[in-house]
Amino acid sequence: MVKKILILFFVSLHPIVCYASNYDDPIKITTITRTQADYLSPENTLFAVQSCLETQDMDWCDELMTNKSLARDIKLFQEAGIDRSEMFRLQKSVKESFIIDKFEFKDAVVILVEDHEHNGSVNIIPSTFVKEDGLWRLTNKYSADQDLHKYFYYIPPLFYGKGGRPTDVNKFLGYAQPTEARTELAPGANSYTVHVYYGRTVDPATFSAELNREDISALFSPEPFTDEELEIPLQPGRNTLVLSIEGGRNDGKTARDTDRLVFIVP
Repeated sequence: MVKKILILFFVSLHPIVCYASNYDDPIKITTITRTQADYLSPENTLFAVQSCLETQDMDWCDELMTNKSLARDIKLFQEAGIDRSEMFRLQKSVKESFIIDKFEFKDAVVILVEDHEHNGSVNIIPSTFVKEDGLWRLTNKYSADQDLHKYFYYIPPLFYGKGGRPTDVNKFLGYAQPTEARTELAPGANSYTVHVYYGRTVDPATFSAELNREDISALFSPEPFTDEELEIPLQPGRNTLVLSIEGGRNDGKTARDTDRLVFIVP
């Protein structure tokens, strides 16, 4: 219930669609003080939003919302019987946040925020801003708009294999399934569903997949910052799936991530 209400502020979980970023690189959101804040751009107001949550300053958070949005926010929490300070507790789960895109939406500006949580999960959250009295404020008036919901995205804690350096290359390929390099299956199993996540900077043209040395690349549909599930056939004994793709490192150089996944069928 708390997260359902907080979608009106800026938290929720939904599938994503691909988007083209207006930023060359993600912008890390750092904590600022209230005296440092100004609301002359959507980005500046977003920095203040993140900071008021981290510092648990409710008065500051209220100041950052439009008048109508604040009234609606208070009413929803009251009707649900939830203290508004609950949003501070949820913010504690966030390890670091990045601005990854910005675009116009009707009369507003949307900034996509990527939250990395301490448990390894990632949330992509569209925060919506409009001008009020000449300053940029957070608004929840489009919280029920389905055209905006498609930008929410949730990545669970993933297994990243051992294909490259952990800061970037190893994240070109991640897996919700399997969760380790070697998977023991039940006797007689003849298939397994692999759930793979592709990193934001991967190049689909460089992707390859081999199952027991047979090329099965055509069965996959890799695209940057998407995920897919694919059922692979298995035979008795040891089955080896090798996935590989190139992508851009944090320093702009290109590298390849290659993962070897083994499935044992007794």
